[in-house]
Amino acid sequence: MKPDTNAINQYRPGLSWGLGAALAALCSIGSAQTGVSVNPVAAGPNAVMLDGRVLTPKVPESLFATEGPIWDLDLANQGIVVTGKKVTIPATVNGEPLLISGSSVLGQDGEALTGIGAADFDRLVDANAIVRDVDLTAVGENLGPRRLGPVRSIFSSLEGRRSAADAPGLLRDNVAQAAIEQNYFQIVQQCYEANADALPADFLSRAGLRGEDSASWVYPASSGGTLKSAGHIYVDTEGNEYYVPDVEVVIELAENVASGVVTSVARGEGTRPDSFVIGDLLLVFNQDPRFGADVLGLTEAVIPREELFRQIVEGESHIDVIGHMVSEHVMFVQEVLTLFTDPNAPIHITADRFTFRDANATEVRWRGAVDKPNGIRLAAVMIETLPSGAQTRRTINIPLAVDPATSTGTYSARIRGRGTAGMPNLTHVEMQAISTSTREVLSTALFDVRPFR
Repeated sequence: MKPDTNAINQYRPGLSWGLGAALAALCSIGSAQTGVSVNPVAAGPNAVMLDGRVLTPKVPESLFATEGPIWDLDLANQGIVVTGKKVTIPATVNGEPLLISGSSVLGQDGEALTGIGAADFDRLVDANAIVRDVDLTAVGENLGPRRLGPVRSIFSSLEGRRSAADAPGLLRDNVAQAAIEQNYFQIVQQCYEANADALPADFLSRAGLRGEDSASWVYPASSGGTLKSAGHIYVDTEGNEYYVPDVEVVIELAENVASGVVTSVARGEGTRPDSFVIGDLLLVFNQDPRFGADVLGLTEAVIPREELFRQIVEGESHIDVIGHMVSEHVMFVQEVLTLFTDPNAPIHITADRFTFRDANATEVRWRGAVDKPNGIRLAAVMIETLPSGAQTRRTINIPLAVDPATSTGTYSARIRGRGTAGMPNLTHVEMQAISTSTREVLSTALFDVRPFR
């Protein structure tokens, strides 16, 4: 049986099944992956390069997809070479900025506020990430630094060690690679000392720090970053072709996952990052300024790192982590998945899997979760936007169930329109958490349902 590719094909009616399946796999939503998120932009009238060049989709439509190791960067033309193609990052597609998912321009607690785009494309360069873009400020009070710099090259370690003279025409910098390797050694040594009681006595040797003489240390070989992309071929006024990822573009160093009970926790200090231990694995919060370092709680609500350290209990708390490994013994964590909540944050409401029975929305189904369900009831406001711009709102109560094991609230909504007329102008659904005692609306979440129609 062929996989269901309707989520992609409804926007790409000419898509062949083979490429459709590839695009669907690349663009699947809802999986927790390292730095992965979907940044879809429909193929449209044009894409505009940073230097002002205007590109238009090739006729007839021509699609592409990639998933492979990054081989080179073209800084002048904002290109990423992968699987025999140079994927171009224009400044805008259809007037909207095109940003690389999985990359990070620093925000609060390391949260990725935006991806790297054409204007700051040079942030991808190892030499900039290890020197120019480091951020030694603390994540918070009694916490470690935000970004000391990368511990892995965007290329493989073997390629990173080649000099420009050894690799003519390629972006290679063995000086930057040496600094990356030294950064790894320094971070591991400091974080091991803070968690030594929970790690094997020979841990440093396993991680490459063999003996007291740093000359004998061996940096573990590592692969390069991966570019996942899907989109269309565009052309300029002279007929030159460009692979523009207007469906999705993601960069990640790895998708490594670990899960288990935390046996040691060490807040960072000075140049020592925040770290913890699961089994024999040392976990260090990501220090690469190109990627995020987030803590997610119930319903994947972002919570401050301080809350993680405040609520975690050594020997009891079970968490999942996603990040990139260096050797088999050290992970640099980009996402921590927990069952914690931030008591100071508003109630967090999710909604996904919107399904429409027909074009008139005679019935709409979706489901979601609430991180703090006690003392509230849920309501859904069905918002229809008329051609004039005027809106109508219809409020419907939604049953809420509470899981006693996790204290998570879950719901499944099934809303029918007004007879056969349905809700043809339905554009948004607003979920509301309402106090059962005061009837006050405590929190809202607005969802644009037009992409699901």
